[in-house]
Amino acid sequence: MTPTDTAGLRTASVTYRGRILSPADAGWNDWPDGRLVVRGGKVAQVGPWRRGARADVDLRPHFVLPGLVDVHAHVPQLPVCGVHPGSLLEWLNRWTFPLERRFRGARARELTRVYFREMLAQGTTSAALYTSAWPDSVEACFEEAAALNLHAWIGPPLMDVDAYRPVTTRRVLDEARALARLDSPERRFVVTPRFALSATRELLEGCAALARERGLPIQTHLAEQRAECDAVRERFGQDYLDVYDEAGLLTPRTLFAHSIWLSAREWQRLARAGCAVAHCPTSNVFLGSGVMNWKRARQVRVGLGSDVGAGPDLSMFRVARMAWTLQSLNGDPADAGELLWAATLGGARALGFSGVGALAPGSSADFIVLDAEQIVPPGAPQAESTEDLLSRILHRAGRSAVRQVYVAGVLRHQR
Repeated sequence: MTPTDTAGLRTASVTYRGRILSPADAGWNDWPDGRLVVRGGKVAQVGPWRRGARADVDLRPHFVLPGLVDVHAHVPQLPVCGVHPGSLLEWLNRWTFPLERRFRGARARELTRVYFREMLAQGTTSAALYTSAWPDSVEACFEEAAALNLHAWIGPPLMDVDAYRPVTTRRVLDEARALARLDSPERRFVVTPRFALSATRELLEGCAALARERGLPIQTHLAEQRAECDAVRERFGQDYLDVYDEAGLLTPRTLFAHSIWLSAREWQRLARAGCAVAHCPTSNVFLGSGVMNWKRARQVRVGLGSDVGAGPDLSMFRVARMAWTLQSLNGDPADAGELLWAATLGGARALGFSGVGALAPGSSADFIVLDAEQIVPPGAPQAESTEDLLSRILHRAGRSAVRQVYVAGVLRHQR
């Protein structure tokens, strides 16, 4: 039996040996000679290698980490990565909305498969995803995620203002209510008002009511650019966060992407409400949006997002590096362990998933294998500590370093 034998893995036990690193409540576990036992798609045991044990799969000298978690990305936008940076609203109207308008039917099914293949190749095994506004694009995304056994949030951008298809507020909410049938513990249907400028108050309030009635999570954008914040204030006569608060969208199940132009008091309000935040630094640089306040974001649950397609690709290592760069230049540096924690366990907690983001007994056996020579090249000084190794992973890892990706114990990508 091999790690790709999905039928056999339902009952078989497979033991892996390698250097295993996994986030924990306080920092990182590091087993230089580690043992990972997978049974029925879940982690049965993890820890130091036991004398006399037998490895079914010997991964030495390579590094084993939990699969990465991307808490904010747009499936239809993968083809527009790197295309013509500009202001957010111009970029959306000129490039993104026309692309999403065509993301339906056979095109949506094929490009969704392409998206998930690339996501896995980058080492990401869980994500919060926006589809297009067409219901069949949502169904295609759920089907592909289920086929791969991925944990995900999936939802269509709900829009009744400047929408790229003929809609009414009632139709948008009725479609969302019908799609909520797809919700499950592993693949959540997420209520997704795109952002305040794409919605009437009626739609925002309807989104909050649907999420409340069905116990569904919520994802949307918040305070990404100053011009966007000004436009929200002009339309609604309120600050951005007040608009969402009045609609009932500040909940412990809500994830706000970007959250750049917020005051200290607004961060406190997010913390009191139990909200989570998606930090998307590569996207923020591409569109010239600004720098999120990492120090204040520590008050809430925070994960990292690629925000493809304003982000240049689906590499969460690139996202974490950009976060490190921006925070260092901003005078509030975050260390490598903290940022990789946000890209794994922190992201899982932002999404409310208890079984991903770390390698622990009972968790889904989602893990990646990083090429040791790409992290510590031949001739380089060997890593002297866990912190040293995490720093090298942060600054050197990328798509080419990802040798293998396992989801629920099944090998889904091999370089």
